[in-house]
Amino acid sequence: MKGFPNQIADFGKLAKGLEVARGLVEAGDNAMPRINAVYGEALVRAGVAGTGHNPMPVEDYLASQDGKPAGNQGHQTAARGLRELYRHLGLIEEQRGTLELTPLGLQAAGYADERLDDEQKTFWRTALATMTHDGDGAISHPYQVLLRLVARRPGITRAKCALALEARDDSKTELDRIVELSDLGEDQIRQEIGVSQSNWNNAKKMLPRFAEQLGDVVKTGQSYKLAQTPGNVAPTRDKSVANTSEEEEKKSRAKRNPRQVTSDTIGQAGTGEESEPAPPPDLDPEKMAAAIATRADRVKRHNLIVKALAGKLASANCELYEDPFDILALNEERAILVEVKTLDGSEADERDRVRDALSQILYYEAFVTEPLAGDREIVRVACFEHRPSDDHIGFLENQGIETVWQNGDACEGAGGTPAWL
Repeated sequence: MKGFPNQIADFGKLAKGLEVARGLVEAGDNAMPRINAVYGEALVRAGVAGTGHNPMPVEDYLASQDGKPAGNQGHQTAARGLRELYRHLGLIEEQRGTLELTPLGLQAAGYADERLDDEQKTFWRTALATMTHDGDGAISHPYQVLLRLVARRPGITRAKCALALEARDDSKTELDRIVELSDLGEDQIRQEIGVSQSNWNNAKKMLPRFAEQLGDVVKTGQSYKLAQTPGNVAPTRDKSVANTSEEEEKKSRAKRNPRQVTSDTIGQAGTGEESEPAPPPDLDPEKMAAAIATRADRVKRHNLIVKALAGKLASANCELYEDPFDILALNEERAILVEVKTLDGSEADERDRVRDALSQILYYEAFVTEPLAGDREIVRVACFEHRPSDDHIGFLENQGIETVWQNGDACEGAGGTPAWL
């Protein structure tokens, strides 16, 4: 089983921990966050790391740690574990004894002390979905594996969610293996995979907790199932943990269930998943009207691309579904999951649309293709208004996502017409 840091599973504290690291760097020395004693103490003072099972004043806690070996000091352990998690999530880079926040890390640090809203959920979900873990030479995406495992075994216990870290890679063979293991008792599972009780306990702590906060799973007692509507969960009063009542869940399910469509009925006005931000309410009337027109034009262009691609897929004898994804096309062999994105020509917009497409495709796959796709091969596709940069094409390809784009009336990819058309 792959190891995973198990110190802090709260997005508010993760953002605050990055703000603390940024503060140490901006104070003049980017080696400071690499020093466990320095970073750990700063984390305790900021309330990111606790003062032990029996809370006490910060100064008393730090004094109590002084006589212990460094490896047994709680705040130093927290510092090491937090940096390891940030590395997995691509939020920091460490080299030659220094630490730098990546652009994503700086964005996350900006969320410190803010309510966990939809923007933050999308950010953290993307970071988790793209997070890779290397073990024994094989790479997996543990958060994606977790969601697929829960989809296959609704009601799985929190402890057995640890199996998401047992999968060697993202293959169907590995998913089938851990699904079968989940039918065993915990002691049998540990014996089968050769993991200690302590490692098993550590493995079950983090990923399910993240999924709860994002509203990707619904917890009942100690068991989990996928939320009926991906991520559509109201925050609780503490503003840090997502929760949903049974009634809310029923309403969500009624709103967003995959539905079968035709190339004529798909992509109707208002269904586009474009993320052009809504204009702020304090704009003057002229600018407000222009912003609304821009937003409406983008949705229209999005839906025209959806309908054009859906028509080609229908001509290739595919059944079509939509909502919440743009297109799910099924033929005898494949399930083709498509997200469509328009582009305004700027680098910043393309970067945002690529991340949006990536997050949505990886996310929706676990939620909505499992009941429909069956044993079909799942083809993940990001379709853009025009060809994105080679760097972004390569980035998506590394995540197992094929990139295509409009070229007149044709749909093209890096190798010409896609094999599934």
